[in-house]
Amino acid sequence: MDSYIRWFQRFIWLGIAMNMVFAIPALFAPGLLTSVVGLPPQLSDPWLENAGMLLVGISVFYMPSGFNAPRYVVHSWLCVLTRLIAVAFWIYLIDTSSQGSVFVPMLMGDLSFFLILGILLYLGTTPENRPLALLCDGWREWRAAWARHWQSHAFKVGTLVVVALLAFIGYQTWYQMLRVVPEQEYASDEDHYKYAAIGLGIEARIPYYLFSVLPQMCPEKMPKPGGWEVFGFLFENGKDLPIGMAKRQIGYPTVEPNCALCHTGSYRANASDVAVNVPSAPANTLQLQAFQWFAYDCASDPKFTTDAVMAAINSKFQLGFFERLYNRYLIIPMAKTALLKQKQAYAWQKLRPPQGPGRTDTFNPTKMVVFGFPDDSTIGTVDLPQVWNQKPRESMYLHWDGNNNKIHERNYAAAMAVGATPESVLPPSFNRVTNWLLGHKAPAWPWALDQAKVAQGKPIWEANCAGCHDFGRADTGQVTTNIDQLGTDPHRLDSFTTGLVAAFHTFKKPPFDFGAYRKTQSYSNTPTDGIWLRAPYLHNGSVPTLWDLLQPPEKRPQVFITGSDVYDPVNVGFVTSGAQAKASADFTYDTRLEGNHNSGHLYGTTLSDDDKRALIEFMKTL
Repeated sequence: MDSYIRWFQRFIWLGIAMNMVFAIPALFAPGLLTSVVGLPPQLSDPWLENAGMLLVGISVFYMPSGFNAPRYVVHSWLCVLTRLIAVAFWIYLIDTSSQGSVFVPMLMGDLSFFLILGILLYLGTTPENRPLALLCDGWREWRAAWARHWQSHAFKVGTLVVVALLAFIGYQTWYQMLRVVPEQEYASDEDHYKYAAIGLGIEARIPYYLFSVLPQMCPEKMPKPGGWEVFGFLFENGKDLPIGMAKRQIGYPTVEPNCALCHTGSYRANASDVAVNVPSAPANTLQLQAFQWFAYDCASDPKFTTDAVMAAINSKFQLGFFERLYNRYLIIPMAKTALLKQKQAYAWQKLRPPQGPGRTDTFNPTKMVVFGFPDDSTIGTVDLPQVWNQKPRESMYLHWDGNNNKIHERNYAAAMAVGATPESVLPPSFNRVTNWLLGHKAPAWPWALDQAKVAQGKPIWEANCAGCHDFGRADTGQVTTNIDQLGTDPHRLDSFTTGLVAAFHTFKKPPFDFGAYRKTQSYSNTPTDGIWLRAPYLHNGSVPTLWDLLQPPEKRPQVFITGSDVYDPVNVGFVTSGAQAKASADFTYDTRLEGNHNSGHLYGTTLSDDDKRALIEFMKTL
């Protein structure tokens, strides 16, 4: 036997052994495999086990060439081809995945085997057994066979029927699953902000029909009877979706969150009043984590079957035959799989104190879900911020810890954390939102002011607060005070790590480019425009009102109700106790829990009560 062929067969067996190194852990210990190679933990699911099973099958397919390559020469060339296909697959993953570097060793392994096997087999075979000659022979034989069969009338009819059937199935699949329907155009920038899609990936979108029936599918898992409003979603008259939920149709209609979901707040004077919605304000009533886990737990429920979901959908919508077919057998099963994967990916949330209304963990999803970091047990829960008046903030170091001074980077990073990818994001829509926020001003105080108190409070503000919080001051939008001196809860600061900075810096896939991120040692001095509507206060929302913020930490409320939009104009914040609070909210915030501490920021706490009231009256005008 030719020495080239002997070495070819040896490398075939070596390739089988290398396949088993991946296949056996994938089959029997997928979690260990993802941990070792650095893949996100949510990939430890049956699909990875399925990949291991397929790799075993491919390895069995290699074996005849390992025993006698000359006898199975076409088979041997197909073995080489499979390595080339693997090379193309790894290149695709490296180009599209946020963990592209993880796949480089796989690429190099398959590329090496492709080159070695291809060269050895080429040198060890005669000219008539090389790819071009084999392809030409195969083409001639196929044409001859086709010509013979084409003489049969039945074969012609059968071929046309099969082609027509495949064309019809292909068209329906394109129409139901892939057809891109142009996004709705909104005349006003504000409506675009509230209802236009920014472009999340397919697993971050929920089928519209499923979203519409989820509350009735699992009413026992809702916090209380009702629809999506029980999670603090805000609705406008005539709209079937809440503010911040955009409809997008690629094949089938889906729903995806946009910026307005977390950045539209509301207020009212009494629980019986109609709330005033304020786009770009913090979403003070939104229970994002509760909404997530309702969807995850509903999808996990044994009664969440395709039949049950379709029955609920059919009771509310009139779907066409093929639309029902694709929803039943593809769309709903895909959505359930995506929700269950997200449940696994976000299991770390259950190891931390509940977030509650108006709060979210900003960077742990990026670390663990996007970049695949292991859980470091840090708590990154923060109060949702306002996003108005971005123009004067363009060069400021913002996010709560001042980790970035580029508005587009901050916005794209926030979108990536909830499921946007470089391939899915819609830059024109995103840019329209960004441009609107540049000039959208903070809302003015809606009630009467005590002008004498305002005048009394202005110099107090100038003496105690303006240096860090007024636009135009050198320290505003900067990190200037050490965390030990500031004294506020350090958990959010600790959750943003140098490793995450490095991951951001290496992730460069247009339009995503995160080169401005940095690690800081404290929290940023944020501007205070519209401060009256940004309660509760401090980065973690641990202090309910401005009056409480001006008290020493030991006098600040230790446990209080959050999630109400009933306003307290005296203390400046939302009500946190009494009948008004209980009528409009039901989440108890406990400042004794890790990440929830209300310590620090002692500025103004030594003022007299009269000066504190005057200062607060002035701050209503900011």
